[in-house]
Amino acid sequence: MMELLQFNLCLLAFNAFALAKFNHFKDVFKKRPTNLQRKYLLVTAWISILLSLLLCVNDQGGYGALLFCGYMSLSTLIIMVFYNFITQLVKVFSVLNLVVTALTTLLLVLN
Repeated sequence: MMELLQFNLCLLAFNAFALAKFNHFKDVFKKRPTNLQRKYLLVTAWISILLSLLLCVNDQGGYGALLFCGYMSLSTLIIMVFYNFITQLVKVFSVLNLVVTALTTLLLVLN
């Protein structure tokens, strides 16, 4: 369950990094992001990526850094496919990613 949270945080981060770019945001929402939206997206992305790294290293030790690199590679591949080929599903994908992250966090906290 912890691995799912680590991966989802990484995926959330790269999705936020992509949405912070003007062209990607415009492709998804049909308008340009404001400067405040861009800043919030970048802060969210950095917090998510650092939290993912922290959880990976804390949970797996030295192997966690390698696991984190794998999560980053897989996340960028998934984001690249969504933003280049199926842009119309990015909103659904983003909501699904947030829901899975929230549920995973809730289950870990309850256990």
